[in-house]
Amino acid sequence: MIGRRLRVAALATVAVVGLVVLLGPGAPRPEVGAAARRLVFEAATMADAALAALVGDLEPAVDAGRAGSARAVAGDEPPGPKLDGAAALTRAAESSAADVRRALAALDRARHAADPGAPAIEPVAEAGELDSIAAQLEASADAADEFAAMRARADSVVAGLGAALTALDDGNVPEALRQLEQARELHTVIADWDVGLVTLPVWLDTTDAMIGAVERIITATEQGNADDAERAADEFAALSADAATADRALQIAISEGGGAVAAVPLERLAAVLAAATDRRAAIAGIRDSAAP
Repeated sequence: MIGRRLRVAALATVAVVGLVVLLGPGAPRPEVGAAARRLVFEAATMADAALAALVGDLEPAVDAGRAGSARAVAGDEPPGPKLDGAAALTRAAESSAADVRRALAALDRARHAADPGAPAIEPVAEAGELDSIAAQLEASADAADEFAAMRARADSVVAGLGAALTALDDGNVPEALRQLEQARELHTVIADWDVGLVTLPVWLDTTDAMIGAVERIITATEQGNADDAERAADEFAALSADAATADRALQIAISEGGGAVAAVPLERLAAVLAAATDRRAAIAGIRDSAAP
């Protein structure tokens, strides 16, 4: 990396000094045009190498960030480590981005010396931009972990209700009560989660009613009241028909909220990667036109 930066700096010096000599006072010489193109070709080659290194640094960062965002929605694994990893990779790419800025500046000088009307090449990332993106990714890691944890808790609420009914069928009322209490506690945690997800209340209302129905089944069973137990079971069965709608509402809420947690830094990071790829394509044309 250090060697690449030294080569870029050396090329910039050679380009400027060489073109000053070639295009300095005196009558034009036939070799001037060829020499100017050669310097542009060399500068373009160095710029492409610097951009290729940056792309190689950024691609795994983008992949890690997207994997973290996906984990926030799925809830199967904590997304924080992936987002922290993406942040570390992004921050480490800042030196490659600096190499790119130097290489593009050297190419601009070589092109301008050969053709004063040559347009400047658009930058890929400003100084400190990747550090800023990395900081945003780090800040999103905790929030993403919270989304994944809430998805896992929601799954545990439904599983707990099923376990409570199974225990009741087995005649194990204490276990049924334990499973129901755990489901209620998890439901309360989710209900107190203040994130403004508009479809989450649909799931909360349905599962709250299901918890109440299971509680009435257990109470009636403890009291030996078969009629009340049957009515509560019918109520639970009716609510179960709404479970699919409630689960879709939960999935929408988690998908929208979890996907938005790291959306801004990921969009910024993807934009830098796309810019680096675009610049490589543009520089390939410049290099081909200046090829000896």
